[in-house]
Amino acid sequence: MEKTCYVINFYFGDRRKTIETYDKKDRLYFYRKQIETLEKYSHNLSKIIFTCNIESQDYHHVRELFRITPKYIQGTEVELNFRENYGLSYAAWSDAFDRNEDEFDYFIFNEDDYFFIQNNWDKYLINKFNQYDDCGFVCPVTRKPHHWNNYKKHAGHATNISSNEVLKKIKNRHGFLPHGDTKDYIINVKLGQVNQTFSCIELGYNIYDIRDDYRVPFAWTENDGNDIWRFWWWNDKELIIPALLLEGKPYNWFESWDGEFIRDYNPTTQKKALELYQNKETFYGEKK
Repeated sequence: MEKTCYVINFYFGDRRKTIETYDKKDRLYFYRKQIETLEKYSHNLSKIIFTCNIESQDYHHVRELFRITPKYIQGTEVELNFRENYGLSYAAWSDAFDRNEDEFDYFIFNEDDYFFIQNNWDKYLINKFNQYDDCGFVCPVTRKPHHWNNYKKHAGHATNISSNEVLKKIKNRHGFLPHGDTKDYIINVKLGQVNQTFSCIELGYNIYDIRDDYRVPFAWTENDGNDIWRFWWWNDKELIIPALLLEGKPYNWFESWDGEFIRDYNPTTQKKALELYQNKETFYGEKK
């Protein structure tokens, strides 16, 4: 029987753009909601790991975190870990994989402000991963080679699933799952989100998303007037939603209907993605 480890990374400090309940009232709000949704929607996980990236000002939360964390959710063991907040989520996932390598067949990584809202969501992700012969990661949204991402196809959404086999090869190549070692958000996006998933391209794997099955609301983190970036809206339901949609309040949104975002777009193959990176060429054919 396949064994799956689900790792959620939590942070309790200030955020660039978030919902008022978290920002003004309860810094453990996302933590509580993750427990609530994991208890509500069926799954067959083998282990759930809550990893908390802690700053010194967060220490007063620790007792409450231990109090509200169940030992089991739907029969699945829950493990609670604390770590210094360097490298953000990407370093936390690398640490979790180090401790659990070879114990599970699949690893699902998520951040605290996104919530799975379909029954058997883990089974869907495993089946989606195995749908492709060369799959390295499945995520909600892939991003193609551009100037801004150094021509690296990568997972454009932090949530993803990969296999122990793939992650082990990435770790063997780099010594860890690629990530930064600072607390700077921009640096860690480049060294973590981009490099951690692009690394599978260099090993002969590819990155896929869920555009054929689910739409994806992506919470905008900049104060530019928009709240949600809507992807794959030809589908009629979501697999995962951001915290913004938990409270049912009105929001502003926008969509992109060109290039990599269109319904009939032909996904970039691993060979093409690697070629674009090596030639420093964008998905649109532009060169540096």
